[in-house]
Amino acid sequence: MDVDPLNSKIFKKICKLAGQAVADYRMIAGGDRLMVGLSGGKDSMTLMHVLTHLQRHAPVDFELAAVTFDPGFPGFNPSAIQKYALEQGWTHHVVSIEMEALLKEKGAEARPCVLCSRIRRGKLYGKAGELGCRKIALGHNLDDVCVSMLISLTRGLGIKTMAPNVKADVLDLRIVRPLTYVPEAMIVECARTFGFPDCGKCVYEGQLEKSGDRAYFGKMLDQLEQRIPHVRQNMLSSMSSVRPGYMLDPEFLKLD
Repeated sequence: MDVDPLNSKIFKKICKLAGQAVADYRMIAGGDRLMVGLSGGKDSMTLMHVLTHLQRHAPVDFELAAVTFDPGFPGFNPSAIQKYALEQGWTHHVVSIEMEALLKEKGAEARPCVLCSRIRRGKLYGKAGELGCRKIALGHNLDDVCVSMLISLTRGLGIKTMAPNVKADVLDLRIVRPLTYVPEAMIVECARTFGFPDCGKCVYEGQLEKSGDRAYFGKMLDQLEQRIPHVRQNMLSSMSSVRPGYMLDPEFLKLD
């Protein structure tokens, strides 16, 4: 007999880690209305299931609304996401834009993520305001957090990463990341038990996989794991224990 994905050991483990992160970083409070960015990928689909589970079992009441950003790329299938969402009983909305034409118009095809992410944020922020949501939950996982730290460190952008609960750069919104403690490999395993629908991919995925920083540092994490077991957990521990007095920023050093 097939195991119900919602009762599988891997899903329960993810829910436990997510619940711990939500509690540690006070991501959800009673009366909150969260908008969940539902891209159709394994991370966001898993996140929506996890938050639905927490909604049913957490000691506080909160509401959820899933929103999919449709960039209009050939092959991207928002209808498959919407069909799945409706089957799960999720409240679901779609915001759309013809992103490929806009990228060509702006001459941004060489670095599509910069413009696309800015447009996507604006669309999602606007929809959050329309739906009365003051928090947006995103499906970034532990690997994403580690990769962001490596990118920032090596690109000279400061020692920073994707914070688990941070104020958005506009409006009265907060961005929360309940999967902060969850390694990507665990989500991949969990996604197999759910059998999520094929929702299509970004038309630039091949380009980003070949030359993008995220793909490069993601592979580097795997290489580091071979030499340093549990490197992701180690990085999480380090990022959770900041020692500014042992860094190089004069603002935090006792120089007198």
